[in-house]
Amino acid sequence: MKGLVVKIIHLTYPVSENIISSKTILALGFFDGVHLGHQRLINKAKEIADQKRLPLVVLTFDRHPKEIYADKKDFKYLKTLDEKADKMAELGVDYLAVMPFTKKFSEIDAQSFVDNVIIKLNADTVVAGFDYTYGPKETANMKNLPKFAKGRFEIVVIPKQIFNGKKIGSTEIRQAIREGKMDLAFQLMGHHYVMSGTVGHGKRNGHKLGFPTANLVWASHKVIPKIGVYATKTQVNGKWYESMTSVGYNVTIGQPEKIFIESHIFDFKEDIYGQPIKIKWYKYTRGEIKFSGLDELKKQLEKDQIEIKHYFAQEAQSNV
Repeated sequence: MKGLVVKIIHLTYPVSENIISSKTILALGFFDGVHLGHQRLINKAKEIADQKRLPLVVLTFDRHPKEIYADKKDFKYLKTLDEKADKMAELGVDYLAVMPFTKKFSEIDAQSFVDNVIIKLNADTVVAGFDYTYGPKETANMKNLPKFAKGRFEIVVIPKQIFNGKKIGSTEIRQAIREGKMDLAFQLMGHHYVMSGTVGHGKRNGHKLGFPTANLVWASHKVIPKIGVYATKTQVNGKWYESMTSVGYNVTIGQPEKIFIESHIFDFKEDIYGQPIKIKWYKYTRGEIKFSGLDELKKQLEKDQIEIKHYFAQEAQSNV
């Protein structure tokens, strides 16, 4: 997948004419997590784009509409914009168009959205989920879209996507991650949850114990996995390494206020302070424990490492 890039276009409302000169296939949605349901929608749009030999444009927003409609300032996301763009590139999207979702934008009516966004993005065909809305949901819904389209573009509606009898949704995935159910999150997303950021300074207690850690400085609006220790993989300089990652308050070392995400990368010795890293979450292995001292903590870390290396060895075996 390396080298695939999606072009990000930052829009303003109303959208300017001819930002994209050709006709387009336009996929609509917020797409947080780019989960299995989203992937099926985008794959369908890609199939149409390939058939018609037109570029595929995904229209999303810079923030979740709930931040405005429900005044949810502390909304937590599955993907940052850059992480979303990476996944869109993998799926063969040509353009990721990002509209600022402001209070003013939230107040436009359905016809204005169609005329000043969809039409300006040169849509030949619009692909969206059955529950997509573009204004007040009583009127600005997929059932009424043909009325506002006035025959100017085709419309493809993707039905509800189901997993184990339940809708595949970003809300369910956020909940799974908060509960440490990384297997369920993987099943719903179709890929492992990823957090990206840079390596910040820690207290270097891990170094003293023989378990140096990369302390992740991450975007504050990301969903944080349940407190505990996880089997993870950590990417440094484009290469993935097996690792174990702790999410916790450092209770043994007396820092009960701030959450730390610290990744001990197996068989890795480089100094990577300040560098970008990504952490891919596989399995919750245990909760946070307050130890009597650093010796007891070191013994537990040794056990954790053995258990997590065994987990990855079994994973590799089952994938052969």
